[in-house]
Amino acid sequence: MDEIKILIVDDEENILTIFRLLLENKGYRVDIASTAEEALIKVRSQKYNLCLLDLNLPDMHGIELLRQIHQIDPGMKKLMVTGESPGADTQTARNNGADGIILKPVNRVALITAVETALQSG
Repeated sequence: MDEIKILIVDDEENILTIFRLLLENKGYRVDIASTAEEALIKVRSQKYNLCLLDLNLPDMHGIELLRQIHQIDPGMKKLMVTGESPGADTQTARNNGADGIILKPVNRVALITAVETALQSG
């Protein structure tokens, strides 16, 4: 099996650290970005199988980042991560290429399940 690469985009350092450790322990190769700008640079320069995107970033709304990432790599799986209750943003995210929504606080099992489900789909 080819190595699976995941990009995590979140402005909270503790989320980046926890998600990275959990996913690396499952055998995934993980990159992190704390801003939308950093994420876009990484997505343009290398191929990822999946991206976990925070909805609220300091330099760009997560939906706009999702839209741009989807234009760059429509085949990449994209999961939105939000601490807000799902509402209009959920449908907007799906309309712009999100493969799923993960609600914070995220437990280990929910994160791994969401990632594995997204990677196995279509």
